[in-house]
Amino acid sequence: MTTSTPTGRTKVDLTDPADLLAAIPYLLGFHPEDSVVVFGLRGPGRMKQGLVMRVDLPPPGLEQDQARDLAIRLAVSGHTGATLAVVGGGTANKAGRPPRRRFIRRLEASLAEYEISVTHSVWAPRIAADVRWGCYRERTCGGILPDPRDSVAAAIVTGAGHVTHASRDEVERLFDPVAPETLARRADLLTRMADPPWRGEDPVPAGVAEVNAALTRVDGGDRAISDDQAVRLAWALSLVEVRGACLLTAVPADSSLARVAEDLWLILARELPAPEAAEALALKAHAAYVRGDLAAAGMALARAAEADPGHGLAKLLSTALNAMVPPADLIGVVLRQQAEGPPEIALRRSGGTG
Repeated sequence: MTTSTPTGRTKVDLTDPADLLAAIPYLLGFHPEDSVVVFGLRGPGRMKQGLVMRVDLPPPGLEQDQARDLAIRLAVSGHTGATLAVVGGGTANKAGRPPRRRFIRRLEASLAEYEISVTHSVWAPRIAADVRWGCYRERTCGGILPDPRDSVAAAIVTGAGHVTHASRDEVERLFDPVAPETLARRADLLTRMADPPWRGEDPVPAGVAEVNAALTRVDGGDRAISDDQAVRLAWALSLVEVRGACLLTAVPADSSLARVAEDLWLILARELPAPEAAEALALKAHAAYVRGDLAAAGMALARAAEADPGHGLAKLLSTALNAMVPPADLIGVVLRQQAEGPPEIALRRSGGTG
């Protein structure tokens, strides 16, 4: 599985292999296992940090295919250099040389075909303090990893309120839906409701007010969703105008509104039945994409495709993710939309309910 992961959220020193390895869990949002992490570099001097990708190490027979796929992804997105880091994949041999050397050779060769130079190729069995790491190119290169918790990336990510999970599976479980009987009950309510729940009101402002009220509850620590609230919010997010207003909450990514809104989208992604859950999943994917967490964005989009294979926004974001469109480009789109009019979605912390 290929997972494009954060760029723009945290800058790391790509010249120090030990610091780079220690930063990986905080850049990805989880501790990877049996993975190769590719750090892209841009510009003529390869001084500008680009995209970061994590992929599962390929099984025998698929090494060349994966090497070519990674090289193409970097080439089409304007990268001129890369640093490669393998985590896991086996143990060092008796001479101390790291595992998966054939795959790294093929990856370096594929990158060279696109004139992408490799700065470092490094390996560690896992990312933890006092673990010995090594290099693929130089046998004398290597050392002991510092405590990842003391890295600059850890300080920045933790200070921003982001959580680093123990594994990718742990992140995936955040999207697990609530009890099937709850979803079935809400699906039945939605099926029987042919008209919007706001009788006699314009559905767009009513839907915006519904979202604002939900944001206020979440901001206050109330994460419970009743059947009535779930139905009303599902209707609200189904309205194109309301969903457009919700998209604008993602910028600036470090704002309280963006954080609370992304929490709400995740709650609704779990609390709504299919296909309605796809609306919340697409909003969660967009918010994660904008703040640079492309791993979470990819997971949300995969779930959205399961809930509603034809969902337009989810398909558009998936195309952007597969093409490795930088998060900064999405931020630019949101900023242009914000300039056309003030966002209607906002936190109501002074006692109002939106």
